[in-house]
Amino acid sequence: MRRTRYCAQLLPVLLVVAGCTGGAHQYDVVPVSGVVTCEGKPVANAIVQFSPAEKEGRAEGRPGRAAFGKTDEQGRFTLSTYGEDDGAIVGTHTVSVGPAPTEDTAERPNKFACADSTLQVTVEPGADDLTLDF
Repeated sequence: MRRTRYCAQLLPVLLVVAGCTGGAHQYDVVPVSGVVTCEGKPVANAIVQFSPAEKEGRAEGRPGRAAFGKTDEQGRFTLSTYGEDDGAIVGTHTVSVGPAPTEDTAERPNKFACADSTLQVTVEPGADDLTLDF
């Protein structure tokens, strides 16, 4: 009897935890990589963020998880959403870029000229060599 009651109390907790993991709201992703430039020059050591827009067919208020990448010295990046280098959710995104924190200091680095700019980009299969010029 105790065991049945324990299981009955545990079931709602497990359902809530399963719902919070995002598994039910993972959307299709495609590989996305490219280069970030600011006024034509590569942007090194920056964080690139792709934030998906609301889209028909997705759960209301759940456009999907943002994708992130860090640029190298030549401004090249590869995006990750659910796993390392898996890409971004298919659809329209607002793209922003900002300075990456440095390893030797906890302070936020100075912004660069294009850090407050955004772009609209549509991610679809084959978006693996983008040029994002802010």
